[in-house]
Amino acid sequence: MTGTAGGSQSHYQVIFSCLESVSRFVPADHAAVSALQELRAILPSLSAPVLLEDSEGRPPSTPSDAIALVMLALGSMPILNESSSGETRAMVTQILGRLEAQLGAAVRREKADLIRGLYVIIDPQITGGRDTFTIAQAAIRGGARMLQLRDKLNDKGDSLPLARSLQKLCQESGASLIVNDHADVAAAVESAGLHVGQTDLPVAEARKVLEHRQVVGRSNHEIEELVESEQMGTDHVAFGPIYHTGTKDVGHGPQGIDRLLVARETAKTPLVAIGGINAGNAAGVIEAGVDAICVTAAVGAAPEPEAAAARLVKVIEDAGGRT
Repeated sequence: MTGTAGGSQSHYQVIFSCLESVSRFVPADHAAVSALQELRAILPSLSAPVLLEDSEGRPPSTPSDAIALVMLALGSMPILNESSSGETRAMVTQILGRLEAQLGAAVRREKADLIRGLYVIIDPQITGGRDTFTIAQAAIRGGARMLQLRDKLNDKGDSLPLARSLQKLCQESGASLIVNDHADVAAAVESAGLHVGQTDLPVAEARKVLEHRQVVGRSNHEIEELVESEQMGTDHVAFGPIYHTGTKDVGHGPQGIDRLLVARETAKTPLVAIGGINAGNAAGVIEAGVDAICVTAAVGAAPEPEAAAARLVKVIEDAGGRT
């Protein structure tokens, strides 16, 4: 892959500079970014532009910085003269595509700690007619570390203002907002991430809409589904229902603690337990090793949502969980 005179040469200089800098990036998790090895292997076969032969830029210090350089290189590729690139150009483009995906996963792994403690689903249908945002505020005051907006009642355009308000609330309180189902809404409000079910938007398709930093969680009712979800590239997995729940008909019976222990042994990513969990039974769930417990009615339908959230947080702390 070599440049030609004029503008094409300047674009090649940009591309080569990006490739050279990214090739010297050292991620915290070496084995997880195999495309870096591919890039380092192919780089010596490329012709260095004269202006760059004796200069070395500073390597990126974070996965996000490395992604920015990868995207700049990918954006410049189509501008190169077709005859100047050949098979090598296609190979470099493929490597950069894999590198973008792997670095994105590294960015999200750095955010794994956000999956912890009390995770409250905010659902307009489970508030007893009370203001949804007020319930969310109470959950946060009670110590919830994560909120999920699950609005099956309203059109996306109508629920968007609520999503924006919840995102602002979470940012101000140090919590994280996850949007259920709708990747476009998650992208629009710049939430921490998205949650999908088994029959919702596939993870790979959601990634096309979301930013690299936005995590994706996926619901699972079987151990096999949990494994499949992680193979798809989910950043965390939900498993349940742990106990009987009347909040949502999932078509599956209670998993119980024994099955939850198997899920914990199986999952390689943060694990969220969901379904029928309340202050009376949450301790055993936390002791099984989950990273977070997810509730809906236990807070959203409680007479005093803030107090209900606080009780759950206390149970999590007493059982040795992270809050």
